[in-house]
Amino acid sequence: MVAEADLWRYFSPDYVTARQRFLDACEKANAELTTLTLSVRGPSEERLSIDVAYVGPNNPKRLLIHTSGIHGVEGFPGSGVQVRLLERWAEDELQIPDDTGLMIAHAINPYGFAWLRRVNENNADLNRNFLPPDDAYVGEPARYHELDKLLNPRTPKSLFDFFPLKAAWTILRMGFNVAKQTIAEGQYERPKALQYGGSRLYEGPELWIEHLDKILPNVKQVIWLDFHTGLGPFGVDSLFVIGDDSPQAIDRLSAHFGSTIQSIGPDSKVAYDIRGGMMDGVMARWPNIEWTSIIQEFGTVKPVKVLQALRAENRMTHWSAIEERKKLNTPERIQLLETFNPSSEKWRSMIMTRGQQLVDDAITNLSK
Repeated sequence: MVAEADLWRYFSPDYVTARQRFLDACEKANAELTTLTLSVRGPSEERLSIDVAYVGPNNPKRLLIHTSGIHGVEGFPGSGVQVRLLERWAEDELQIPDDTGLMIAHAINPYGFAWLRRVNENNADLNRNFLPPDDAYVGEPARYHELDKLLNPRTPKSLFDFFPLKAAWTILRMGFNVAKQTIAEGQYERPKALQYGGSRLYEGPELWIEHLDKILPNVKQVIWLDFHTGLGPFGVDSLFVIGDDSPQAIDRLSAHFGSTIQSIGPDSKVAYDIRGGMMDGVMARWPNIEWTSIIQEFGTVKPVKVLQALRAENRMTHWSAIEERKKLNTPERIQLLETFNPSSEKWRSMIMTRGQQLVDDAITNLSK
C-alpha cells in the first residue's frame, strides 16, 4: 500500500514528468524498454511516445499485459499505478511464473496525455479506433443524429447553455441505457464530434499493433488488464470482461478476480458496447491465443458530469478562437483532467491499492 504522503511521487503534473518517472522505474527494475515514437509533438515540442517495459523470458509462452492512457488524461493515474508496479518488481514483490512475461505499456495515447485531451491528434477516441481489419470506418449509432445538436454545439460556449437540464430530458425521453449506448458506442461520420472513431487505423494504434506482432505469435495465453477512469462510483473499480463473457466465463473469472467481474453491454449499470475497442481489435488479429482481457474502470463523478466535461472541452477545442497552446490552460481542459484524474488523495489512494491488487490477482491466476 502507498501512504498518502507518498502519492505525489506517482501522480505527475504533466506528461513529461510522468514519462520520466516511468523511464526511471524501468531502469531500476532492469526492464527492457521499447519506445514507439509518434510524429506529432507535445505542447513544448517534446517528443511523444508509447513506452513499453518488459521483464521476463525472451520467448514467453504466457504474457501479462498492463496498459494505460488510451484515453489521454486517464494516463495520469494509470501512469502512477504502472510506476508502482515497476517499483514492486525491482523490490522482488512480484513473482511471475518462469514461462511468463510482464509487459507494461505506458501512454497508449501520449498526445491526449500531453495536451490534456481524451482523444488523439485526429480527435479520435482510440478505444473506438481498433476496428478489425475487415471492418470499414463508417457509420454511427442509429439515433446518434438525434443527439448531435445537444452533444456537439458548433458555437463558442454560452452563458445560457442549460446542458444538465437538456441532458436529463434526453435521458428521460430516450431511456438511460439507450441514451448511454447511443452516445458512447462510437461514430465514424462526424470528425469534430464526440466519440469519433476515426477514418483509419491511426499512427499510435498502428505502432502498438506492430510491436505486439513481434511478441504475440509465439504466445499461447495472455491476461490483459487495461486501466481506465470515469465510470462508476467514486474510487471504486468495476471489472469488465472483453471477449468471452458467457455465464460460465463470468463464474470462472469471478472465482479469481472477485464479484465485480461483469459483462459489458448496453444493459450494464456502468458500461456499454463499443465499436473499435483496443482489446477487441487486438484479439481479432490473434484469435488463436487464449485471452483473458479485463478493463479496470475506476469511478470519478456522475455520468452527466463526465459527459458535460467531455462536451465542454470538445466544444472549446473546435469552436473557440483560442490559440492551440493556450488551450492547454483553459478551464475546460483543467476540468477534463479533474474529471478523469481527481485530485482527491482518498481517490488516488483507492485506485493505487486496487490497481496493484488486480495485478496480484492476475499473477495468482497465471500461477494456477
